[in-house]
Amino acid sequence: MGNKTSFTTTKDRVWSAYAVLAGWLARQPQLVRKLGYSLFGLALWIAYLLPGNLVRPTFAALAKQTKAGNALRLFARYVREFCRGIDRLEQVRHGRTDAIDRMFRIPEEQRFRTITAERGCILVLPHTQAGFPMGRGFSARYPLLALVRSATDKRRAAAEWEVYQHLDAEVLDVRVEQQTTVARKVLGTLRQGKLVLGVVDRIRTAPPPEAPVDPSTDTVRATAFGQPVGITGWPARFARKAGAPILPAMVVQTKDAISLQIGAAIEPGVDLVATTQAWLAEMERLIREYPEEWTFALDKHWSRVLRADADS
Repeated sequence: MGNKTSFTTTKDRVWSAYAVLAGWLARQPQLVRKLGYSLFGLALWIAYLLPGNLVRPTFAALAKQTKAGNALRLFARYVREFCRGIDRLEQVRHGRTDAIDRMFRIPEEQRFRTITAERGCILVLPHTQAGFPMGRGFSARYPLLALVRSATDKRRAAAEWEVYQHLDAEVLDVRVEQQTTVARKVLGTLRQGKLVLGVVDRIRTAPPPEAPVDPSTDTVRATAFGQPVGITGWPARFARKAGAPILPAMVVQTKDAISLQIGAAIEPGVDLVATTQAWLAEMERLIREYPEEWTFALDKHWSRVLRADADS
């Protein structure tokens, strides 16, 4: 997570160490699990405190962007939710799903049902601490197509698929499927009036695309946290073709619940850039409201965006 180590490399290293004990730990009482997962919280704290590391300045910048105030307190909440999310993810991965199902909530469920009653809907989320457990609870109640991008590290990818098999959803891996297959599945699902879920906060920043739209990489130039970024264009493209709204959302945890906080629905227009900017701005608003739940705060691209805006 420092200057010479990417967030992806760090995730792969942490995962390799974690996977050795994951199966055993998931079957232990909650107190034992809490102690075990706290070791990963300790690793995050070490990264935060190491001189020259980018974790601390990233959270200082994120705290300035939100109502969180103190960066240290924000990071403490981030670590707490990170450990809580791992525990719940592993419960799903090892088939212990009853408790997760009972935790799931949509606080504005009536509004959600109104938005999705007559048309399909694209539900877009950032990477969150309890994204996988939310997917389990959500798919147990609403039929959906989940678009996923498996990890390049084979061990992490295999573990992710162990989670996917416990979702009551059709799962499509966009890393391995042909683009035509993805398009056919997404549009078919939306035209049947069903839901498509995608995690969409991967960005390009070095540099962002010069053109407003880069069809070769399906990247749209937009603005997030005051900085130019390149972000995926598929939600706006497919929403326009299917006449379906885009609904940004955020996964929020408490001790007893996993909630899907929904934002304002975005109606697609003919302007791909304008529609993309609209859903990205709404997703940014949700991140500002719940920054401790945003796993990708430590992604190298988002770290660069946050720190750049803090310095401007």
